[in-house]
Amino acid sequence: MKYSQIILGFLIALSRFLYKEDKDIVTTCYEHKSDRVPYAFDGYRIIHVSDFHNARFGRRSRNLLKKIKEADGDVIFITGDIIDRRTPYLKRAVNFINQVVKILPTYYVTGNHEAHYKRFDRLEEAIEQSEMKNISRTSDRLYIGNEYIHLLGIDDLWFYGDEDDHMVTDKFEADLKSKLQDKDDRLTLLMSHRPDLIDLYSRFPIDLVFSGHAHGGQIRLPFVKGLYAPHQGILPKYTEGVHKKNGTSVVISRGLGNSRFPFRIFNHPEIVIVELKREVNG
Repeated sequence: MKYSQIILGFLIALSRFLYKEDKDIVTTCYEHKSDRVPYAFDGYRIIHVSDFHNARFGRRSRNLLKKIKEADGDVIFITGDIIDRRTPYLKRAVNFINQVVKILPTYYVTGNHEAHYKRFDRLEEAIEQSEMKNISRTSDRLYIGNEYIHLLGIDDLWFYGDEDDHMVTDKFEADLKSKLQDKDDRLTLLMSHRPDLIDLYSRFPIDLVFSGHAHGGQIRLPFVKGLYAPHQGILPKYTEGVHKKNGTSVVISRGLGNSRFPFRIFNHPEIVIVELKREVNG
């Protein structure tokens, strides 16, 4: 066999591998067991989607939408970066928004890419015209009958200013604190783009935080796991799974799309399902 044939075969195999790594969506399931889960919410399934980055998953996102439907949830949380500021294909993002809301009630908060997207007003307008609830600057209650849980949202840190200014985190924290002031003692969920702020989240009476941003570390290797994540650097700690601190659990989605680095390696796009389970102690 000629070297040219070997090289061609290798390139074809590599292309197929990279394509499947980027497009084969996996679904990961977690349970959140607590005596704070209301009886009516026992078995309530939250579908967590993050970091779409206007990626292509079949024509009109049909492969992604099919996966979300198959997840058989009760509500959808989208934790930022629907758009990619470097390759902003607004039409694809808007189509995804208009299609996903037909599946289940859908809530959204901003990510860092929205903060630097020059036409964010157009994306925001598209969300407002859809049935998606943008709770980046507000909060809501999720009801089943007469029982409810709290759902808080907050803008990405970059919406508060330049991160080199230490006052930005203070503003973010003050805003989060204000959202909790009038809340009663019910199960409380927070949608916030960045998982690396776990120390900050855990200072407050928040049960569950839904985040993305880290893209699973982009390249994942055995033992080493994720290699790099924005705002965490090399060998990041918070790239996937559930992390707990001071009674607060942060659920991290590896996300769907890519940004600066165009490929995922051993790191398939991910949809997360969190099922709430009432656990009575004693």
